[in-house]
Amino acid sequence: MITPDELELMKDRLKKNKGNIWHGFISLSEEESYKIDTPEKCIKFVKNVFGSFFKTAHLEESNMDLMCALHSDRPHHLHIHFQFWEKEPRYRDGKGGLKYRSKGTVDKHAIDKMFINAGLYLDDDRDDVYKSRLEALRELKGMTAINVAITTKDEVKEELLKLVKELPKEGRLSYGSKDMEPYRERVDNIVRLLLSYDREARKADKEFYRALEQKKMAIEKIIGYTHLFSDKNVNLEEMERNKEKYGYRIDDKAKKIIDNIEADYIRRQGNLVLNLARKIKPEYFERSLNKKYKPNDTKLKRRIIISEKKVNSMFGKFLQSFAFQSRLLERDFSRRLEEIEEEMKQERIKQSKKDKEEK
Repeated sequence: MITPDELELMKDRLKKNKGNIWHGFISLSEEESYKIDTPEKCIKFVKNVFGSFFKTAHLEESNMDLMCALHSDRPHHLHIHFQFWEKEPRYRDGKGGLKYRSKGTVDKHAIDKMFINAGLYLDDDRDDVYKSRLEALRELKGMTAINVAITTKDEVKEELLKLVKELPKEGRLSYGSKDMEPYRERVDNIVRLLLSYDREARKADKEFYRALEQKKMAIEKIIGYTHLFSDKNVNLEEMERNKEKYGYRIDDKAKKIIDNIEADYIRRQGNLVLNLARKIKPEYFERSLNKKYKPNDTKLKRRIIISEKKVNSMFGKFLQSFAFQSRLLERDFSRRLEEIEEEMKQERIKQSKKDKEEK
């Protein structure tokens, strides 16, 4: 799938390489093998798994040559042989020169995460959590399934303006920043109010957490399964004969991947509110309690009216925009999901026919 020239350049870099050359294979079960049975499927799988693996293993992806081959000599256990190495030395040695990475061992955390990412990629419902997260973030958070609003628009606006007044004029108005630590609870409360105000937001959020729960169960299944693994030069037949020796269990800490997804979702929700607050803050104006104003001060009245109009306009557009954008997103993702479902259906039909012929 690469040009002869590209291949020659890779071979040339490999000959000159004085560092580590990592190699191994990934073997799928009989039930999962059909998901990598073409070069196109294999490439998608490899790109998904190795991108995050290099990052977790503290290897610079842009400086890595990766060569993979799909082997079909065992149709019921399709496997991918892989080999990767550093393109050029980028580590400093004691004399100030450049060298290749000296450590060849791969951290267990990186291997665990590779198992998790591979398992999630092969999961039939893998797109659900990302689809629902994007959809829900456009319409904002909502936990309940009730069909009537229990919070009014004015209540949401009142709490938002209280937050706007107290937010600092300087610093980062970002949910994850240290400056926002004292205000996160307030932001979360506004998110909850928005949920109870908007029915579509509640529905979207419920779908997100449903998909998140499915993903959590998928990860627990992957963690609970005894995989076969070795970092030595051992073939698959040997590993299958000595399952007790090569049995591999993923650390339970890998479950944190779900917590990270949820935390990222909550952070994005908070940023939706803070982005609005950032826009409103310079436009918001009210009478100062410590200042004396002239009776019937026309300038003051005019400034208050202009401020109210601008704030109301921004707030109104905010309430409308996330629902509209969510509908567009849902349409796009639904189309993609239909394509995936149809592809899975055809693969299952193909596999079913094959099984019948073998019987």
